[in-house]
Formats: sequence, C-alpha cells, structure tokens
Amino acid sequence: MNRLTRLLLTGAACLLFFGCRGDTVSPKPDTPMFAVSDGAHNGNPDFFFLPPLFKNPSTDPNFEPNAANMSLKPAVEICELGPAAADGSRQCIAGPPLKRFDPSAVTASLTDQSYQVNWRTDESALDPAKFYRIRVLVGTSLLGFADVDPVSNGSQLKNVQTNEYIGLVDGRTLPIKFRIETGALCAVDGTPCASGTINLSQGGGVELVGDGEDFHIDIPSGTTATFNGQPVNNVTLNLEVCPGIDVDLPTFGPCLRVSTFSDATGQGELQFSNPVLISMCVLNSVYHTPDETRQEDLITLHQQDGALIRALPHASPDCNVIGSRSGWDRLKSFAARLFAPQSAYAATRSAVLHVGAGGETSVTGAQCTPSSSAVQRSLPAGITMTTTCPPSSPITRSSGGPRAQGSVMAAVTPPLTVSDFQFALPAKMDYLNPDDAQRTAPPGTALPTAVKVTDWDGNPVQGARVTFTEPVIEGLPTPLGVAISNSDGVAQIQWTIRAGPNTAVASGRGIAAQNNYPNAAVKPFMPDISQPANLENPVALGTGRITFNATGEVPATPVLDQQNLLDGQLGGQGIGRFSDIDGTPDPNGTLFDFQDAQTFTAGTSGRLTEIRVPLINNSGATVGVTLQVVAVVGGVPDETHSLGQVTIPASAISTNFADISNPAAWASFDLSKLGIDVTSGQAYAFIVRSLSPSAYLYNPEFTSGYTNGAGYRRNLALSATWTNTEQDFGFQTFVIPN
Repeated sequence: MNRLTRLLLTGAACLLFFGCRGDTVSPKPDTPMFAVSDGAHNGNPDFFFLPPLFKNPSTDPNFEPNAANMSLKPAVEICELGPAAADGSRQCIAGPPLKRFDPSAVTASLTDQSYQVNWRTDESALDPAKFYRIRVLVGTSLLGFADVDPVSNGSQLKNVQTNEYIGLVDGRTLPIKFRIETGALCAVDGTPCASGTINLSQGGGVELVGDGEDFHIDIPSGTTATFNGQPVNNVTLNLEVCPGIDVDLPTFGPCLRVSTFSDATGQGELQFSNPVLISMCVLNSVYHTPDETRQEDLITLHQQDGALIRALPHASPDCNVIGSRSGWDRLKSFAARLFAPQSAYAATRSAVLHVGAGGETSVTGAQCTPSSSAVQRSLPAGITMTTTCPPSSPITRSSGGPRAQGSVMAAVTPPLTVSDFQFALPAKMDYLNPDDAQRTAPPGTALPTAVKVTDWDGNPVQGARVTFTEPVIEGLPTPLGVAISNSDGVAQIQWTIRAGPNTAVASGRGIAAQNNYPNAAVKPFMPDISQPANLENPVALGTGRITFNATGEVPATPVLDQQNLLDGQLGGQGIGRFSDIDGTPDPNGTLFDFQDAQTFTAGTSGRLTEIRVPLINNSGATVGVTLQVVAVVGGVPDETHSLGQVTIPASAISTNFADISNPAAWASFDLSKLGIDVTSGQAYAFIVRSLSPSAYLYNPEFTSGYTNGAGYRRNLALSATWTNTEQDFGFQTFVIPN
C-alpha cells in the first residue's frame, strides 16, 4: 500500500507467546512483552516478513500482489534486547548490533519478489536467557522488526509473537526473507509514491507516474555526496506528491516531495558533487491558443527545505516519454496559464504543463540557517533572510490498525533529508500609488490600500497572495486582510484606521520588495534565465514587505474668531434676483441682482472652517444662497481673487424673523473642505448672493457695528462696484488655530 505507518509493537503476555522456556527458568507472570511489526502485524502496511519467520501474507488485506518494489537496497540487523522498560517493552541495547548485513549482502529475487539474508546463528553466540530482534532498514529508517527467542539446544529459534518454533537450515542458518512494496517509504497513507536506491558513482534515477503527472529525479554518473561530513555512496530516493510549497507566489502543477535515505547519521544536508535534475512533466494533451497570454519562460522550479525556499536553476527536463524536443525549448513549452483559462479547458487545469520543465539542485534538506555558509552562498547581494528555520519537514505516519493492548510505539527514524519541489512564478511588488505610503484621514475612514505585483519584465502577475497585517510590539501581528492579485497585478484591501498613528504591512513569502534589495533595484527571487543553467545559481526566497502609514487625525475644534451680533437698530434689505414691489425691473430693464458683502480682519491664524450669517427666508424662496470668500484689495472686496465658495439650499435658512438675534440659528456655510487659511491681522471678505427670484432678508446693524471691517452692497444689474453701506452685516467666523 502507498503509506508508511508508525511501527507498532504488538505483544501479549509471555504465557501466550512463548510459554515455558524448556531448560531455562520459567517466566514470571509479569514477563516483559515482545513484538513484531510488519504489514500483517499492525506495522508498515507495505512491508512483510515471509516464511519461515511467518506464514505467507498473500491473504492479508494489506498485501498487494503487483506492488513489489525490487529497486531498493535494504540492510538487516540483529540486536540484543535490553531490560524491560516500565511499560513492559524492550529496545535494542546501545552500541553496534550483534550482527549486520549490509545491503550488498542482501539478495533480491525477482521471481519471488522478495529480499533475503541467511543468518548463521551459531556465529552470533546467542544466549538462551536473552531475546533478540531482527530489524530491516533502508538507510537508517526502520521498515519492520521481529523478536525471537533462542532455544537452549541452539538448533531452533522461537517466534515470540506466534509461540512457534522456527526451524534452522542445517541447524544453524535462519533464512530471513521479507517483501517490500511500493509505498513502504511513503509519508502519507494512500499517496502515490515511488522509490529506488541509486549507486551514486553509477548514477540513475527514479520515476513516479500517476494522476497524469510524470516526475523524474536523475543523478548523473560519477557523482559523489556527503552528509554531515560522511561520504555517501548509495542513496535511496522516495518520490511522492505533497500539499504544496509555502509561498505566496502563484504556483503551477503538483508538488513533488523527495526524501532521501542512507546509512549516514546525524543532521545536516545531503550535498551532491553534480547537480541533480528534477523533472516534472504532464501526460495529458495540451495545446496553446494564438491569443494566449503566457509567462511560461519565467516559471521556475522551487525547492523547499523547512522554512528555506530556493528558486533553482533552469534545466532541460527528462520528459522524453512525451516529446522529442530537447533543451531550452522544453522549458519554454511549460505553459503557465497565468490568467483565467478559456472555458474550453477551464475545468481541467489552471496551470497547463505542455511538455514539462526541470530544475537542478546540488543539495537536499538544505540547512535553513541564515548565517550558514551554504545559505549565504545562495543569497544574491542585498538579500536578507527574515525568517527563522524549523527542523526538516516532518514525515506523517499513521497506524495501520488498532494497537493491541500493551503494545508500544516503535522508534521510527525519519528520512535523511526531505525536500519539496513545485513550480512558481517569481514576482516582486511595490506601492500601487506611492502617495499611499503616508496618508492622513479622519478616524474610521476606510482607505483603499494596494500593492501591484509584477514579474521580472514588469508585467502584471495574477494569483499572488498578499497578506496585510498591523504590526505589534509583542506577539503576532494583527490580521487586516488577505488579497489575491487580479489580472492587473493589484492586490487591495480596505484599511479602516483609528485615531492617531496607524501602520499596515503588506507582505508576501517569496514576493520580493525593497526591504529585500536595500538601495538597489528590486528583482524577483529567481536565477537569471538569460544565462545557461550551468551559470545560474539558486536564489533563496525572502519575504517582501511594504509599509503603509496613516494618521487618524481628529479634527480640531474651531474657535469663534470674528463676529458682529445684531443687538441694536436693524435695517432690513434683501438679496437675490427679483423685481421691484410693483413688478417692474430696475432702471436698465433687467431684474435686480442685489448682493451683500462684509470685510473682516482675522484675529487668529489657522484654517477658516465656517461663516454664519443671519439670513431669513421670509418670501418663500426655493433657490439656494452662495457665500464666496474673496481677498480685499484697497479695502474693498475683490472677487477676482476668490478663495472658494459654497452654496446652501433654501431649506437650510430660517423662516423665523426672531432668529436674527440667535446666532445658533443663523445660516451656516461649511468651508472646512475649501482649505482656506487665514492669517491674523489680514483682511478678508465674504460675498452673499442668490439667483432666487424671491428675496432673502439680510439685516445690517445700524447702532454698534463691527470695527475691523465694513459692509458693502451692490446691484450687479447696474454696476459691479461695491458701495459702502456704512453699516455692518451680522456674521460670525470660525477658525481652527494653527
């Protein structure tokens, strides 16, 4: 089966498994339990011990007749079991095994689809008072084991799981036979996978075909490798599909996981003297349309080791089973449909791989430490790593069935290295609008906040994921939203700001930004595809960040600056465009066009936000009134130097004559959006006018007046000249001080 389960120790009491021990001391009721682990005994469902250790497993539900994998080179070890642990289980004693059969000593029978070694038990000086474990490994990874009990006469062994005697050939030799199926090294149950052992000096490859995909990994002959300072001669490779690499770039095609197994120990990276070719091809028929928008020349194979992700040099894929083209043309025919596919094949793939493409790597399970020499060598100038690095990708192993009572988990060694591979489109990002880097708005405003994602050539990238967060001093940043770049390359959210300073950060794993290239032009994380593959270097991905700052500015409270209250003798007069009382026009044959103006001297420097005037709508006017702020030239209002104007509707003007003595009820003209700044001691004027055919009453003050300005009136139908009325109109001005 295509899965690797955790190896479970199944056992039972001594009485059940091996009873009394002949001439030896009879076991006590609490004698420790022993175990066997294979596909027929709650262990790896793709590994089976064969007769004479156990009966033929061909009827077992886990047995797959056509799934034998004869391309591996396993090893077999015999170890002595140590004292019982608190839970009754036992493990091999520390130190070298009692007997080891290297892969060269293990024979493979294609006819029987089995592996075998012959153990001369008389050469191992077995102690009848002790117990022993037969272990089968690929590299340092355990596939299965069986515990045995030597019998006092030395001519037999007893299987402690079945309590059956195992006859020895010629009284001393035990044939240890076993079967390994295709999924024995696969990390996840049911995942398509393939594995094989390669002698590096001879070279070779492993291929995984399934679900329309064709994966290859090829090692050239004459290759050498080291791991943790140890030379490695034979490497077992396991290929399987994986969930996907951890990037925010658009990805294409499936993810391929390559795990390696060897006899080397410790932790590190497996380094090859020659680049290893990773090929990912597709078997389904695909064609290009003439109007298809493609960026396939930029699609790059990426390798992930823990948190380290690198864009690999491009290489000619091993896709000869599909087509006859070779070299760079194969890579160019890797068609990544960046934009939405046409309906004719939209249901099949969002990434169309025409023939395939490949990449090269000289290391698997690369050390993910920014300060390590291996990583630093792969970083282009100016790139800084901003991520911490977890251990190598874990392997997921699940039980093949329920555990027997009292059984314990076997210690399973993970692969030597684990690397994930997938194609992605390298990209970079910047502000969509540079002015958005620093903005000011009232609190509660939703600010459109966007970046533009582009490729090496500056063309839009669709499908990139950009995460927007608010940084915090301690702990995790606060999420603001996630946006996927559209066909224009734009990823945007609405950012609602609070009072005071606000910061939002747009980030993308693998999407380059200025922080990755300080003081230099930003480029996507990818090798220069204009260079031959042997001149390209892997490029480590960083996390691009773009910072947006905004100030939620609470508007200051305006202060009353200048005013003239109507508290003395009043004189009523109207503004608007109307006829005389008897319905006749003014002397020049047109309607009256009465307008009033008032000059004032600012007492406070700041932003002019409001002017109130005591207008009364006592004639049923329905047309609004306009107030215009102008400069004062020669002491007279000059509308040729207008500072701005606003119009309010008739409904905003009181109809109650008594309101002329209540400034809170006066007609209010909001000037806050006009941006009119006034300076203390400087004279300004406002003009009040209307196109209403019904007059508005605007009262001047005849008694006290305003000492820092003057009232003016004109009939624009007769003259544009302002006439001093020698009385001041009522008004109030409001200013937000600087």
